[in-house]
Amino acid sequence: MKIRALIMVLLLMLSFTACSVVRGEEMAPSQGAEQEEGDRSLEELKKAYPEYFEMSAFKGIEVYVWEMAEGYFRCGMMSGTDRNKTEEEIWDLATRSLSVNEAKKIIKALHLEEEYLIVIPVNQPVSSYMYEIDDDYCRKARELFKDAAVKGVI
Repeated sequence: MKIRALIMVLLLMLSFTACSVVRGEEMAPSQGAEQEEGDRSLEELKKAYPEYFEMSAFKGIEVYVWEMAEGYFRCGMMSGTDRNKTEEEIWDLATRSLSVNEAKKIIKALHLEEEYLIVIPVNQPVSSYMYEIDDDYCRKARELFKDAAVKGVI
């Protein structure tokens, strides 16, 4: 009886370990994945993320950026408002996240002027990659989107 119980426990542990390894690979893709994900057409993005094409840019578009692995970023977008977004709203972006290249395609399709593009680095619970959001990190996040918006007329 004890041997059966021990075997069952070991099998359960092995199955949980196998699941976490697969999930870990999904959550932390290789650094080269960023370029691969930007290949979806604008029509594919419109079908997958219609909410991003319906955002109002009246008070800007906020792009929340987080790092999943070194050099591998994901992001989500919301219309700008006069209020701070809740953690839950920001964390929910992970369920419909974009690669940087995909977000840039959407921003260009919206013809967003650079003064209305607000890049906000955040930490997401879905990422196990540790980083500190300091001035250098903020600069790095903004740099990802430097050519995404339409240059303002001077």
